[in-house]
Amino acid sequence: MKAREIMTRNVISVQEDSSIEDAARTMSRQRISGLPVVNANGALVGLVTEHDLIAKSGRTVSEIMSRGVITVTADTEVEQITHLLTNQRIRRVPVLQDGKIVGIVSRSDLIRQIAMRWVCDRCGEIVRGSDAPEQCPRCGAPASAFVHDVVPPGM
Repeated sequence: MKAREIMTRNVISVQEDSSIEDAARTMSRQRISGLPVVNANGALVGLVTEHDLIAKSGRTVSEIMSRGVITVTADTEVEQITHLLTNQRIRRVPVLQDGKIVGIVSRSDLIRQIAMRWVCDRCGEIVRGSDAPEQCPRCGAPASAFVHDVVPPGM
């Protein structure tokens, strides 16, 4: 599975010259804990998090943001993203194409992917993922034969 299959596509970002207060309001309203920071051309230049807002001093986002942002492409395997998030102890990775943000993968996207599964109503085959497969790998049934199912806790 690739990043493009689980990433959040409508990425909320903030301009590098935005005030810290604007970034805090955006995070609060959107109920998110971090924002990609972009320049006037829309290119990623950093990331600002709740930690940056409460632990650092400055007037603008560019003064407190983290600059060495780890990024991935839409073709990056989800397994590699999981490895990055756990080993680098980060909560999100922007997905870039030609230097511009096309998505973001957060821990919650990974949790959602783990929790979701599709069950073929013809043969009972279980396929995990955010989207139903085009056809059942076991019996060849079309996507319409799949029923969305959520894995119960502890399964």
